[in-house]
Amino acid sequence: MKRTVFIFLLAITWPSTQALFTVTSEQDSYDGELHKKITMGCRFSPVEKSQISQLSVIWQRVEPLPVMEVYRLEKGVEIRNVTDGQFQNRAQLLKDELKKFRAVLELFPLQISDSGTYQCIVKHKEADYKKTTLTVRAPYRPVRKNIRRLNNEEVELSCESQGFPLAHVDWSEEELTRRMNNTSEKTSEGTYKLTSRVTVTGNVIKNYTCSFMEEKKTGPSATFNIPGEIPVRSNWSHGYAAVGVISVMCLGFAVTSLILHWRRKGQKNKGSMSTVCITSEPNLTVTSADFLIPKKDAKPDSFSVSSEVCGEKVEKLREVLMKRYAELDTSELRSGFTLICGEGQFSHLQPLIPGPKQTVLLEGREGSGKSSVSRTLASSWAKNVSSGPVSLSGIRLVILVNFEGADGDFFQVVRSNIPSEADLETADVKNILLGNTDSLLLLDGYRKGDREVDETLVKFLKERSSSRVLITARPGQLSSAGEVITRIFQLHTENTQTENS
Repeated sequence: MKRTVFIFLLAITWPSTQALFTVTSEQDSYDGELHKKITMGCRFSPVEKSQISQLSVIWQRVEPLPVMEVYRLEKGVEIRNVTDGQFQNRAQLLKDELKKFRAVLELFPLQISDSGTYQCIVKHKEADYKKTTLTVRAPYRPVRKNIRRLNNEEVELSCESQGFPLAHVDWSEEELTRRMNNTSEKTSEGTYKLTSRVTVTGNVIKNYTCSFMEEKKTGPSATFNIPGEIPVRSNWSHGYAAVGVISVMCLGFAVTSLILHWRRKGQKNKGSMSTVCITSEPNLTVTSADFLIPKKDAKPDSFSVSSEVCGEKVEKLREVLMKRYAELDTSELRSGFTLICGEGQFSHLQPLIPGPKQTVLLEGREGSGKSSVSRTLASSWAKNVSSGPVSLSGIRLVILVNFEGADGDFFQVVRSNIPSEADLETADVKNILLGNTDSLLLLDGYRKGDREVDETLVKFLKERSSSRVLITARPGQLSSAGEVITRIFQLHTENTQTENS
């Protein structure tokens, strides 16, 4: 009797059970790597092929708070203006997977701050959702080691590496591990720069090894060979060194006196050229004929530029960026765009390319495709495209900078957009941009309002040597930076024309 009742209840509830629309997560958790690509997916109940275009898919990051919109598709139409700034231009849905009843989100390049709990919502008459977690890590770099003499008997060994999350350092001797001195600092990308120091006796033949432990797994390590690697002391005694310093000071005083004597007599060679440099000291101009002469009209806060930027660093940065930008998705750039500058109209991107030390502004409404233009230019440079709508083959460096969520001054913002494998500090970036390297900065999505960014950007635009700059922004976003603009273009597409009408 009970079996009969069960079969009867199953029969009358079966149609409603079949109609239930469900979503399941493909994985409970995902592990991603900084600057790499990740795809996260959820599956949903099969629908008729004709109804695929009516699906709505929403991806959100729900933890940590506040909730952030990552991607939204409403009945087959992408809604970009609701995407949170942190995920702008980095999140997309693999639409071909919808035909396989999968809602797959792709994130690239990954940031440490992307870690959290994500929610996949799919709607089709009914709606359902599932959650999954993403953890973004940064493998620790090869160890940078250093040896420093403390006195005649002791030396300090230090190991430095960078990654995420915060690692633990083990030394080859337990005693060293107990008395090591560790310091860490957070970088602009959210990774940790971790340094471990120990003091050992320098006259004992021994090897010491430091190892960075990443979640109980051994990461990079380095070995010190003592005393073989200890820096050799100079043969000069302190007395000889003092004599040398005094001699140099006397010579400098004599030369200065002689030059000042020439200047008083007016015996200057007016036809000669002098090279002017900015030193690290404020209000000081150095020339080939007159040094230590105060420059009265110099600005106290002028940028100090290194006379030479290391060619190896520029070449490494170029290699890293070309590899990164070659993978950019440029499929969103619409062919039906128009660039308007004054009375001129263009249907290709070449007029946007600024000359050396020029600044071009590209204005467009939200969703007009300004970011797609920036990505296309970066990709064309990386792929060394010399034909087609745009050619950047003669430019040494192209750096794409996303201003969404910008934090710090202008150079810190640029540094945060450069992959960590370029191994550059903010000071290196400043030297490159203010130096003579032919570079093009693509400042995408610039918005006024951050005083620190605004002031340092204007200062850079006025004091650079050769850098070209293309700024994309919505109308009305440039304030004091407007005085250094060379040309202004308006970007019009079918979407923006429809909105304006």
